[in-house]
Amino acid sequence: MPTNAQSIEKYLQGKVRVKVTDDALLTILVDAGNSAGAKIEAGADVDTLSAKQLELATAYLYVWVASSPTMTEKVADSDGDWSHSEGGEQMSANALNRFLRMANQIFEKYGLNKVGGNSWGMVGYGFRNIRNPKRR
Repeated sequence: MPTNAQSIEKYLQGKVRVKVTDDALLTILVDAGNSAGAKIEAGADVDTLSAKQLELATAYLYVWVASSPTMTEKVADSDGDWSHSEGGEQMSANALNRFLRMANQIFEKYGLNKVGGNSWGMVGYGFRNIRNPKRR
């Protein structure tokens, strides 16, 4: 009789287009398990995990993706008339910020601290005050 069992690693890998390393997946499971209050074993069947464990694992995956390099290396191979290449994808800052927003929505749902929520930018006080910053 066929089963629809799926490991947590395959579940998480299916959530994103980028390749997630085995070491990253193990770290994600540890972080999510600590936040959920229940350990997530490697290779665990998703049907045995709570919704909180799955959502927090997904959130930590999104944080990992958002903090990953924006461009993947392109690998090309050729032999005579045959050639093959893969990789070389680039993610925009908007896409990476979207992953971070989705992760923070999950963290907020469970009362956890948001990640990367600080803002940055320039504050101007007029040209005169820029030249002489002591005057405000």
